[in-house]
Amino acid sequence: MWNIGYNLLYIDRDSLYELLHYAKSRKIKILHIKAVEDGYTFYSPTYQMLAYRGCGFYLENRGTMGLFKYIFYMSKHYLNIIGVLAFFISIFVCAQFIFKIEIIGTVPSVNDTIYEELKDLNVQPFDRLKSYEKLNDILVSLKETYSDKIEYINVYQVGSVFCVEYTKRVQAEVQVDSFKSLYASKDGLIHSFDVDSGLIKVTKNQYVKKGELLVENTIISTSNETKIIPVDGRIYAYTFNQFEASVKNKNQDQADVFYELLLRIRSQIPTDVIIDKENVLQFKRTSSKITLTMHYTFLENIAEPGDPMPEITEGETNEENH
Repeated sequence: MWNIGYNLLYIDRDSLYELLHYAKSRKIKILHIKAVEDGYTFYSPTYQMLAYRGCGFYLENRGTMGLFKYIFYMSKHYLNIIGVLAFFISIFVCAQFIFKIEIIGTVPSVNDTIYEELKDLNVQPFDRLKSYEKLNDILVSLKETYSDKIEYINVYQVGSVFCVEYTKRVQAEVQVDSFKSLYASKDGLIHSFDVDSGLIKVTKNQYVKKGELLVENTIISTSNETKIIPVDGRIYAYTFNQFEASVKNKNQDQADVFYELLLRIRSQIPTDVIIDKENVLQFKRTSSKITLTMHYTFLENIAEPGDPMPEITEGETNEENH
């Protein structure tokens, strides 16, 4: 049985044996027996107090602890009872009514109109909290009303707060065709193509140098005419990169320093690349600093629009040599 209170009892020294025998025969719980000046004190569950009737020895009740003690105390102070009742009533009221409406969004004009829309949907402070079915109806109504202004919207309740959260719709940008050819932004080994328009000038597994033409903006028609066409695409290649980081040498643990430097290096890596390989080139300790050098193979888009590099004629070459 769940014990919600205990009584502190006192018995004289001569009656202790009788108590133990009696408690065993009646299956009464006795806890924390403690010797005092001329007897013993112990705890016994409040719900078993009636079992001591007719025990034949004297027991003195010295107090109650637990929930029963609180109940007995409250019963003697009616103002406390009123306060407790008021507390529970307030909890009940707060669990039934809306006290605040919170609109979470970034467009003030939309926030104002949503607030007015909620009034028409009977959502105002001191109205009753809404059921899940009603919340769904409100959500559907708001989605229909603001479909051209809002990308995402949600309606929910947190305690006594009615919340509407939304993100504004981002207008799609009109894409302007680019007629510039694509060139390699760095050296790399061609891995794959994702080209929607343009003439691909390289092949898979071909090694290209920075500035080399990847996708051209001209084609030759069947009538042998050169036409300029839009260029849109990405050329993915393996690129080879080296990063280095250092810290002062303070006789730190070697493993800790290694991972600290590795994290520093990884923080330098661009977010738009895929790490294909990660290798340690050097982990060097000198009297003043510790240096980690890493080599990375990235898979990344190396195509960037640009103008063709000017061709150098033979005469210009000879002049430069002079």
